[in-house]
Parts: sequence; structure tokens; C-alpha cells
Amino acid sequence: MHLKVIEQKKKALNNILLKVNNEKNIFLIKIMKLNQQLGFHTKNAVSNRNLILNLQQKYDIKNDLLSKKSFFIKKISRKNLWIYITEEQKYSTDSYSRYESTILKENKNSKDDFITIGEQAKSFCQKNKFNILKSYAKNNFQDKEIDELFIVIKMLYLTAEYSSVRFIINSNKNYDSFFTILPINEFNFDKFVPYNTEENSYLENLEITKFKIYPNINEFVNTEINIFIQNAINALICESSFYSAKSGLVTTNKIIKEIDEQKNKLRRQIARIKNEKEIEELSLLTRNKKTFEDM
Repeated sequence: MHLKVIEQKKKALNNILLKVNNEKNIFLIKIMKLNQQLGFHTKNAVSNRNLILNLQQKYDIKNDLLSKKSFFIKKISRKNLWIYITEEQKYSTDSYSRYESTILKENKNSKDDFITIGEQAKSFCQKNKFNILKSYAKNNFQDKEIDELFIVIKMLYLTAEYSSVRFIINSNKNYDSFFTILPINEFNFDKFVPYNTEENSYLENLEITKFKIYPNINEFVNTEINIFIQNAINALICESSFYSAKSGLVTTNKIIKEIDEQKNKLRRQIARIKNEKEIEELSLLTRNKKTFEDM
């Protein structure tokens, strides 16, 4: 291969590498921000849950959002409300088949309802003829949509007599299962936050009866429940995006490694061609010198 062509190819690889490195930096910044948000919302959700259940135990509060509904209600309706979130898959990966197998297994003998976020989630539910109550596009899912989802989930759970509210997301913290956010006593993603013995012990053993609660216990609990649900939703959406960003980072690192290998190969080719040219020139000079001396 001609030296000029190889050098142009190397220059093109440098340009690609610059672009991929920029993408890598974007992923790193996104992961850092998501990690902070995830820690904030999850820690708050766990704290909310612990406080609410502590209050329920101390004051024997009756609230359908706190624990499983009565056997009579469960007999009438065994339905669950699923929120299925999928991220856009830019690379050839199979990130959701194991979760979809779980959904199919859980829905063999039930008629659950679904809220989908993302095109793949919507397509999967349509293909399997599941009842979709509402769909969102993931790339447009912002604070406004999160607030709306909170209201929809709470109202549906209270009025439609669901047994539970379940989130399906791609998460290495829950390889092929789902997260439950309602009823609150089944909330199951403490593993998102490292267990803080001192903090949890404080909340679990807090002498609630020593505090004055305004305006009254029921209104306070309802407010805490609202905050809990909002934190739980935000944490799960962060975790879904976090996994997607990590996948992007892994892919860009692989691309960078491949480009570096190609560049090293081209460097060796360039060095070999330059070395061959030097030998050729030296041989030519030697030959010319010999001819000149023979004259």
C-alpha cells in the first residue's frame, strides 16, 4: 500500500478517535450525574418507607398504599399494574429479552395492565396483546411526564384495586426480575443504597410518639407517601438510564481499543515502508557511487 494512502487512513482514524473520545466523556459525565441522582432519590425513598412503616406500626394507620389489600379485594382482582421502561438500543445488544420472559411468565393467568415508556416496551406489549393504559416516548420523558406518571400510578392503584405496582427496567441490580413500589411494605430496592446501620437503626427505633405531627397523622402520612412514590419513580428512571449510559461507555471503550490497535498496525506499516525506502535510497546511492568511481 502506498505510504500516502496509509497516512491518510491513520489521519481518518485519529478523527474518529477524537469523536469517540468525546462520546466517552459525555457518557462519563452522564454516569456521574445519574449516580448522584440515583443515590439521592433511592436513599430518600428508603428513608420515606422506613418512616411511613414506623408510623403505621405506632398508630395502626389504615391505608391501601401501605400494605396488601384484604383477601376479599384480592379475590375480586388479582391484577397488577406494570410500568415497563426500555431505553433506545444504539448497539447490537439484547438487553430486554430476559425481562420480557419474566413479564410473560407473570402474565400467564392474569390480565394485568401496562404503562410503557420507550418504543420497545410499547412494541412488546402490543405484540403480546397486553392492555396498555398509557405510553410515553423515552427520549421525551422529562419532569412533566414524571409528575404525570406519579399521579396516574397513585390514582390507578387506589381506584382500580391493583394488587401491586411493578417496574421492569434493565438493571444489573435486578437481573431478570421486577421492582415493586406499591404496596409500600413490598418496596424492594434497598440494595440500590448501601445499608447505613446507624441511619436505619435511628429511623426504625425513632420514638414517633414523642413528636407532635402537624396538621394530623393521616395528612402527614399521605404527604410522606406522595414523596416516597415520587422518589421511587425517579430512582427507577435514573437506574434505567444509568444502565444505558454504562452500556454506551463499554461500547465506546471497545471502539477506542479497536482504533488504537488499527493505529498501531498502521504505524508499523508506515515504519516498514519508510525503512524499505531508506534501504532503497541507500542502495541507489551506493550503486551510483560505484558507477561514478568506475568511470
